[in-house]
Amino acid sequence: MSAVEKIKMAAAELGPDEQYELFHWWTGSDAFRKRQLAALRSEMAIGLDDLNAGRHQTYDDTNVMQLAEDVGRAGRERLKKRDA
Repeated sequence: MSAVEKIKMAAAELGPDEQYELFHWWTGSDAFRKRQLAALRSEMAIGLDDLNAGRHQTYDDTNVMQLAEDVGRAGRERLKKRDA
């Protein structure tokens, strides 16, 4: 059994407060922050490339609600796929 599997099993036995404390500790770690920053930079680079290539749409008062609905629907679909 890997160390990660052992940690997951141990974490599953913790109470909610202890799980929160573990989560807070992990998300405050340098390793976690570096990984999150790298992912953010990658996503920003993709967005800037799309913007520079003209792959974007301008929104205004007439179509911003449709955007919100589309984003919400896409998010719910992603959650369903992740939980399946």
